[in-house]
Amino acid sequence: MTGDDWLWYTLLIPAGFLAGVVNTLAGGGSFLTLPALMFLCGMDPKLANGTNRVAILLSSASASITFHRHGQLDRRRALRLTLPTLLGVPVGAELAIALPPDTFRPVFGALFLIMAMLMLANPRRFIEQRPHQSEPRAWVTCGIFFGIGIYVGFIQAGMGILLLLAMSLLNTGDLVQSNAIKNVIGFLVTLLATVIFVFHGLVAWLPGLLMAVGNVAGGVCGARLAILKGNRLVFWSMILVMIFTGLRLLLAG
Repeated sequence: MTGDDWLWYTLLIPAGFLAGVVNTLAGGGSFLTLPALMFLCGMDPKLANGTNRVAILLSSASASITFHRHGQLDRRRALRLTLPTLLGVPVGAELAIALPPDTFRPVFGALFLIMAMLMLANPRRFIEQRPHQSEPRAWVTCGIFFGIGIYVGFIQAGMGILLLLAMSLLNTGDLVQSNAIKNVIGFLVTLLATVIFVFHGLVAWLPGLLMAVGNVAGGVCGARLAILKGNRLVFWSMILVMIFTGLRLLLAG
């Protein structure tokens, strides 16, 4: 590796840091890291997709640990919501193999923009603390998170936003606590995906670990910001990422 290669590779660290903050607060950090891996390291999209999972895996782990240390993580609820999500991932992956994903990206993009508009119509529902209400029946919750798992296996982009939105609508706690659970689910889902990518030889370890340095720092920083600033910061981060993700998916379609 030449000196110029190292210069480009070191730029993965700040890119990873920004993505770690964004992923922890809302989601969508891969829109920063995937182009960085492709343009700075010259990777093809498949290798970049696999390598990116290494950084996401470590940043979601660091964010989850930070939330747990500050008493914001409900481990029992996290496990209960993770299981149906994981079960849906292989289904979505099989659909992605059988169907052209470009057909559905505009639909998903439009849905993200519509959800952002609905949230903006009544932001107090998401920002203000309210008495904890009973959750829907278990089969309803499992069905929703199984569906999110299918989406994640199919297209991945916007997973964090969908998880946060679902937990808010299902009355599973405030946005900060929901964010903690989102990062745990993200870690376990990404762990499964990373194992698959490693098995197929689609992980470049050096750039992946360099980016992970920034991602881990960003994950810790994002978690602390969420805890310090509370629901308001998480809400507006969600809105910005939802609009950006929706437009990106629409344009990609």
